[in-house]
Amino acid sequence: MKRKKHEPTYKRFITGPIRRFDERNNGFSRSDRGEIQSLSKALEHGLTTKSVKNVPGHTREDYALNLAARTIDTIIRKTAYSRESLSRRWEIPGDGILANDASEMTEKVKKVARWFGAGLVGICEVNPLWIYSHWGEHNAKWIPEFSPGDPVDLPDEYRYAAVIAIEMEHEDVKRSPAVCPSIDLGYSKMAFVASSVAEFIRLLGYKAIPSGNDMALNIPLAVDAGLGELGRNGILITEKYGPRIRLCKVFTDLPLVPDKPVDLGVQHFCETCGLCAKHCPGQAIPKGERTDQPIDKSNNTGLLKWPVDTERCLRWWYRSGTTGCAVCIRACPWNKPPGIIHNFVRAVNKRTSIFDWLFIKGDEWMGYGKQVINETPNKRKWG
Repeated sequence: MKRKKHEPTYKRFITGPIRRFDERNNGFSRSDRGEIQSLSKALEHGLTTKSVKNVPGHTREDYALNLAARTIDTIIRKTAYSRESLSRRWEIPGDGILANDASEMTEKVKKVARWFGAGLVGICEVNPLWIYSHWGEHNAKWIPEFSPGDPVDLPDEYRYAAVIAIEMEHEDVKRSPAVCPSIDLGYSKMAFVASSVAEFIRLLGYKAIPSGNDMALNIPLAVDAGLGELGRNGILITEKYGPRIRLCKVFTDLPLVPDKPVDLGVQHFCETCGLCAKHCPGQAIPKGERTDQPIDKSNNTGLLKWPVDTERCLRWWYRSGTTGCAVCIRACPWNKPPGIIHNFVRAVNKRTSIFDWLFIKGDEWMGYGKQVINETPNKRKWG
């Protein structure tokens, strides 16, 4: 069982005022402006320098599977994350459902989310600090109603967020920094699951806004919703999947019961571990202590953490020639499928930090976290 807390673990690291983050300072938006390494050229670089040479992990089949996995996201994102109902032709007659029992409705929403494909789902009250202050270039291009620089305004009536985690396949992530189609498949699943959950809520008679990486910071929302904790690698670490997830959310006025934040032991574990920083090919993850000082404008202030160097990270993405690097996920000891030993380690880690060093060394001794490439899709371990 997760150790539930009344307050999220990040609160112990607050050092000053936390301001709403401007999405224009996000690394992807800066990349779209040409301010730092262009991500659009990373894929082109891989296709022209690696695919044509049939480099293992970068073959034509690898790229074909990768791009195909993103199909749903590419086709429907502009409509899937719409602020309006997608089912106008299927209006359900009569009054909407009166949600007198918030606990019962919360369980229904969670079951629906899991039925649509969510790996994890949690509920939180929306903290206005996690809402972006302005739209950035990277996400505004997908939402027709907004342009870069427009203020992000989430009405107060959207009091709750259902935060959803989509699992990425363990075997596939082991390929990183080679092409990992599970990353792009995750985006397609995000668009489908978030939009479907939002439409379910709308058809009950309530308001809902589905959201991928736009509108708000996903990780603090997920921490507040009890899905996990922020790790050294700058990613949410969950108990079941570690950092091997993609996040989306649905804002709603439907009365729901928030989940309690959890303490999985991630904070003391990351202090001791540092394997993500050790193996990061771009050297973008700090190896030292936490700091509340930003590396650049892509980091926020007011919280002790390990700030990721966005420019270094994206420069490596370009060199890898893929749509995303997942080495820090691959190297993380939390990135394990369920099993007797792995479940035991997680259980112990929640209760004490005494054995952290042993678990970390054991992870390396066992050869976990190393790159493994099944060269063609037909050789992969599917499912």
